[in-house]
Amino acid sequence: MFSGLTPAVRTIRPSRRIDVRYGFGDASGSGFGGSIFFPGGISYRIGVWGKDCEDSSSNYRELRNLVETLETEVEAGNLHNSEVFMMTDNSTAESCFYRGTSSSRKLFDLVLRLHKLEMTAGMVLH
Repeated sequence: MFSGLTPAVRTIRPSRRIDVRYGFGDASGSGFGGSIFFPGGISYRIGVWGKDCEDSSSNYRELRNLVETLETEVEAGNLHNSEVFMMTDNSTAESCFYRGTSSSRKLFDLVLRLHKLEMTAGMVLH
């Protein structure tokens, strides 16, 4: 968060027109999926977890799925200057994001990635 030469800027209340996006994510024991709705259609990703997630908690898999779905869309330039409503059925993933932290190091690292995404894309995440 402090690696840039200039201070990071975080969008709190956009001062110009922004796009609103709605997304959904879910992860199961062996698989995951995420989608985000755009005016022209739906962008989605689905897959199965690799060996690196075999011993991970369902809370970690849920939050990681959401983070990676959003990272993919930010990298594609689809979420810049957007207000994004990302839906999940996992209350731990939601509370970690809104608290901004977690006692679990793995969850904390994912929350940090989400906040970095907000700053780099100029998006507001709910």
